[in-house]
Amino acid sequence: LDRGDREPLEAPVGAPATPYVADFVGADRGLKRLSVTPIEPGDLVRPPVVHLDDPLATAGERLRAEGARWAVVLDGEEKLHGWISSARTKDAEGTVGEQARRMEAWLPVGAPLKRAFATMLQHDAGWIAVLDPDADHRFLGVLTPAALHEALRRSTAADSRDVPRQDVALETVHAV
Repeated sequence: LDRGDREPLEAPVGAPATPYVADFVGADRGLKRLSVTPIEPGDLVRPPVVHLDDPLATAGERLRAEGARWAVVLDGEEKLHGWISSARTKDAEGTVGEQARRMEAWLPVGAPLKRAFATMLQHDAGWIAVLDPDADHRFLGVLTPAALHEALRRSTAADSRDVPRQDVALETVHAV
C-alpha cells in the first residue's frame, strides 16, 4: 500500500484498485481522504504580507494597490503575528502592530487536510495560515477552501495516474 513519499493509506482511499477495495473504504472515501492527505507547500496561496513595524498608511496603500481586503502580519523574523483588514489601515496613524488582530487559525505544513478544514470551521475562517515547524514556525502561506479542494483533487488524480501530486495539472471551471 505504500507508494513512496505519500501516506500509505492515501492511494486506496482516493483511487481504490478494485471494486472490493472501493466498497471496503466506502462511498464517503473522498471525505476519508482528507484525513490522509497532508498540506504541502505547493497547496498554499501567498497573500499580501505586511510587518508589525510598517506604518499603517504604507500598509493601506499596498493593500489598496493590490485590491486586497486583508493582509497577513509578520514580525521581523517572518513569524506569524496575525492579520489586518484594509479598513483598519484607512485614515489611521501608527503601525500595523497597533491595529493587527491575533490569528488563531493556523497549522503546520504536513497537517492533514481534514484538520485544516476543521480549523477553518472552528474559527469561522476563510483561510488558515500554514507554518513551517522545521524553520522555527516561519510563515509559508495560507490554505483557502478553494486551495484545499484543489489539493484534494490533485491528490486523487496523482494516485490514479501514479505520479507525485506536484506533477498533476488540474482543469478548473470558474464560476460564471
